[in-house]
Amino acid sequence: MAVTAVIVRGALEVGGRTRTYVQVGAERRDRSGDPARPLVVVFHGTGQTGRSVRRFSGRSFDTFATGADGVVVYPDGYRRDWNGARDIDTPARRRGIDDVGFFTDLVEAMATAHGTARERVYVIGFSLGGQMVMRLLREVPGRLAGAAIISSTLPATYGTRTPPPADTAVPVLLFHGTADPLAPYGGGVVSVRGLFPRGRHRSAEETAAYYAARNGITGPPVGGPLRQADGSAVTTVTTTTYGGTGPAPVTLFTVHGGGHQIPNPAHTPMPWFWGRSCPDLVCADLIGRYLLPATR
Repeated sequence: MAVTAVIVRGALEVGGRTRTYVQVGAERRDRSGDPARPLVVVFHGTGQTGRSVRRFSGRSFDTFATGADGVVVYPDGYRRDWNGARDIDTPARRRGIDDVGFFTDLVEAMATAHGTARERVYVIGFSLGGQMVMRLLREVPGRLAGAAIISSTLPATYGTRTPPPADTAVPVLLFHGTADPLAPYGGGVVSVRGLFPRGRHRSAEETAAYYAARNGITGPPVGGPLRQADGSAVTTVTTTTYGGTGPAPVTLFTVHGGGHQIPNPAHTPMPWFWGRSCPDLVCADLIGRYLLPATR
């Protein structure tokens, strides 16, 4: 089916506020075929916008629109902030911004206007955006077909609520660099190189184990080097997988020596500040391979 990529700015009224987003879509010329188009929502990090995280990621997530006949939405946080999983004083938390409502309204708007499937909604969060994904996994897991969390770990006080029922298990991918200068791989205080602390957080490995337990996975994880689609090993990336071929596995991709980046083939912003990227790993490709295989 022929598709044409379209990039537009959009807006929704949510809770009396105008919320904005960047949409990258594959506009169908023939809408009589399979209507089950995936929707991918990408949440930006601290100080970013939907537009800037699209650039930060080398526009690599656009492939879910241009290569998978889907729609990708990059929403804008309130004052570049999200009311996510962290229980700290931020502009969005202080104002009680309804970011969950923003997300659910986006899902409905894309389904109505562009034929995306409500049961094929995937969320990706980088850094602060990962905290937003964590909140969605807790509050509206039934809305999610899969989730990816990049350079973000669970707050230390998170997860004390009753676990959700087993029928809300969601596949989760996590990507984290061992040399992340903002969100320590081994846990600790998240900050902007010592400034603007965001509280203590668990390690990347503890975060993966939490989501495995949340999905009802009781077996031990299986680890090893990342294997590319052709079977070759990537020695700079280790995978730790819970649940194997089950319906809702959890996989942590550990990037050895990696920083606070979204690994992609086109753009590595300010490695002196964010840390190194990884030329052997493209987050968008692995998300497509592990979470959206039916779209390829």
